[in-house]
Amino acid sequence: MNDTINFINIEGLKFFGKVNASISHELKNILAIISETSGLLNDLTDLAKQGKDLKLSMFENCSASIAEDIQRGFTTIKQMNRFAHSVDIPIKEINLFETLELTINLSGFLSFASKVQINNSDQETKSILTCPFLLQNLIYQILIFTYESVGPDGDIHIRIDSKNNDGAHLIFSSPAQLTLKGFPTQKIQKTVDVLGVELNINESPHELDIWIPYVSNKIIVLAKELQNDSYTGNDKQD
Repeated sequence: MNDTINFINIEGLKFFGKVNASISHELKNILAIISETSGLLNDLTDLAKQGKDLKLSMFENCSASIAEDIQRGFTTIKQMNRFAHSVDIPIKEINLFETLELTINLSGFLSFASKVQINNSDQETKSILTCPFLLQNLIYQILIFTYESVGPDGDIHIRIDSKNNDGAHLIFSSPAQLTLKGFPTQKIQKTVDVLGVELNINESPHELDIWIPYVSNKIIVLAKELQNDSYTGNDKQD
């Protein structure tokens, strides 16, 4: 069990660093665009002071562009905060759709990210007891494989099927053929084992299916091993 906890800590730290690096790069791009637009606005202001005949729409476009990128920055920071808080409670119940949506948004900061569409066939998906941070890590790694397969101009479709009473399926597919050479890696397989989920690769039409039980025996054992009520999402009462 110590090996499992060490794996979670080490891989979690790597994942945290990778995501934070992509977020910081996104924020840097946003600030660079705002800086350039602000510089253009200053140039236009100087020209106006010199008596140049300038259209008001030029100023309005600059102002609108800055406002749009500021909002983009706020959205990015909000997602960063949600991600940071996913480590607060190592094992707890989560909403699969919300976790998937956040992880897709985080992976979208990668330069080679593809377009992703989510189809949730059941809006009443039950809560899943899991390690949220590790599950995000697994989904993130799978998204990287699919992005590399279809390219940045490709499309990835993810369907959530929770009609089964024991768990939910995350089904990854693409109009283009998914090439999953070298998949799963040892780290992905280890993550799958720790979470107690199953990977199924359908050769035709090249779908990748993750089976996630609502309650995994391995997660229950891990929660007990941690011996802390906070790890199960329950606050201690004095």
